[in-house]
Amino acid sequence: MTTDLTLVVTAHDETAVCGPTMRSADLAVEAARAAGLTVQAIVGLDLATEATASYFRHPRFDHWERWEYDEGDLGRVRNAIVPRTDGRLIAFLDADDLFSENWLVQAVRALDAAAERGERAIAHPELTMVFDGDRAVLVNLPDDSPLFTPHYLYVRHCYDSLLMAPREAHLEIPYVSRDVPNGLSFQDFQFTIESLDAGWRHVVVPDTVIFKRRRDFSLVTESNTRRSVVRSVPAMAIDRVRSLGARRPR
Repeated sequence: MTTDLTLVVTAHDETAVCGPTMRSADLAVEAARAAGLTVQAIVGLDLATEATASYFRHPRFDHWERWEYDEGDLGRVRNAIVPRTDGRLIAFLDADDLFSENWLVQAVRALDAAAERGERAIAHPELTMVFDGDRAVLVNLPDDSPLFTPHYLYVRHCYDSLLMAPREAHLEIPYVSRDVPNGLSFQDFQFTIESLDAGWRHVVVPDTVIFKRRRDFSLVTESNTRRSVVRSVPAMAIDRVRSLGARRPR
C-alpha cells in the first residue's frame, strides 16, 4: 500500500526550540490522518549535536522514526532521505520552524488536484512568516500569477525550502551541495529554478502558513552575511530566462 505523505523534520543543533516545532508537526499529522491520509513521520538527525540527539531520543518522540546521517548539509541530507521514504508526496520541516495545522491536508489536496489536471506541481504555503531574529511576512505567488516573473529570480528567491512535492520531483532534481565560504549556499533557490525549467508548476495553497525562525547562526543568516549567490544555472541565461516555466502544461 502506498503511503500518501512522508513528513521529514531535519534536526542539526536545535534543542528547546524543537518543542513548538514538534507540537505543530504532530497537530498537522493528526489533522492529515483524520482526513484519511496515511503519513510516515521521520526525524532526520544530520550530524546532530549530542544535546539535539538526546532531545529527540526522549520517549515523547517514539511515534516518530529517527534516522541518523552525517551529511552536515541540508540539501545532501534531503537527497539521502528521500529514496528511503514511503510517501508519494514529501514535506519538509526544519527543527526550529513551524507550520499551520492545515498545511499538510491542504497541500496534499492541492497537489492531487494539480495531478488530476495533468500538471506536475510543487506546493508552497500562502504566507511565510519570519520571526525571532528577524520579522517579516512574505506572500507567495503561484507561478501562473500575473505578478510572477522569472526575472525576479535574478535578485531573490520566490519560495522557501519548506515545501511539499511529489517524491518524483526530488529524485529528478536533487539538491546541490552548499559551499558557504565561496558564496554558494542557496540550494532551495536553485531547486526552484531547475524545477521550473523542467516543467514543474509551483502552486500556492490558500490559508496556509509556515513560520520561519531566524536564529543568530542559521544558514540563511550566515549566507546573507557572506553575500551568497546562486550557482550559474543555464536556465537563467539572458536569452532563456523569459521562458522559464513555459514548458509546464497549460
